Amino acid sequence: MSDVGDAPKFRRLPASIDRSLLIMGALVMAAGVACWMVEGRDAFLESFSSDHVMMAKIAPKLAAALLVSSFLQLLIPRKLVAKWIGEGSGAKGVAIATTIGALTPGGPMTSFPMVTALHESGTGRAPLIAYLVSWSNLGFQRLLIWELPLLGPTFLILRYIACLPLPFLAAWIATRIPMSIERDKK
Repeated sequence: MSDVGDAPKFRRLPASIDRSLLIMGALVMAAGVACWMVEGRDAFLESFSSDHVMMAKIAPKLAAALLVSSFLQLLIPRKLVAKWIGEGSGAKGVAIATTIGALTPGGPMTSFPMVTALHESGTGRAPLIAYLVSWSNLGFQRLLIWELPLLGPTFLILRYIACLPLPFLAAWIATRIPMSIERDKK
C-alpha cells in the first residue's frame, strides 16, 4: 500500500483553460453530436469545414487586435487614465468613455481588447461599462455604414436619441452594484 505522500499529484490546468472554455467546449461537443444525429454526417462535415474557413479569416484579425491592445496598455500613461477616466473621474469620465466607445470602429475584436487595455491602465468600472454600452449602442461607424443608408435619417436620429442615455444609466447602475471587476489572476 502506498501512503498519502506517494499519491499522484494533479496538475493544474494552464491559465488559458478556464471554466468558461471548458463549458464552451462541452457545448461545442453537444452541438456537434446533435448536428450529426439530426442532420447527418454530410451536414456535420460541411459545418465543420465552413468553421475552419471562418477561423482562418478571424484569427489574423484577432491577433492584430490583441497586439494593439497590448501596445495601448503600454503606451497609455496610467496617471492620464486615472485623471480622465479613472475610478474617481465621475460623470466626466463616463462622458469621455462614452465618446471613445462611440468612436471605436470595428467589432468585438477591436472593442474588447481595448476594454482590456483600458482596464489594465486603471480605468474605473463606470467608464468601462459606459465604453462598452456606448460602443454597442452608439457606434458612429454603424450609423454611417448601416443605419443611415438602410433605415434613413429619421429612424437613425430617433434611435440615437433614445440610446444616448444608456451608457450613463449603465455606468450609474454599475457604481451601485457591490462587485469588484478585478480580473482573475489564477
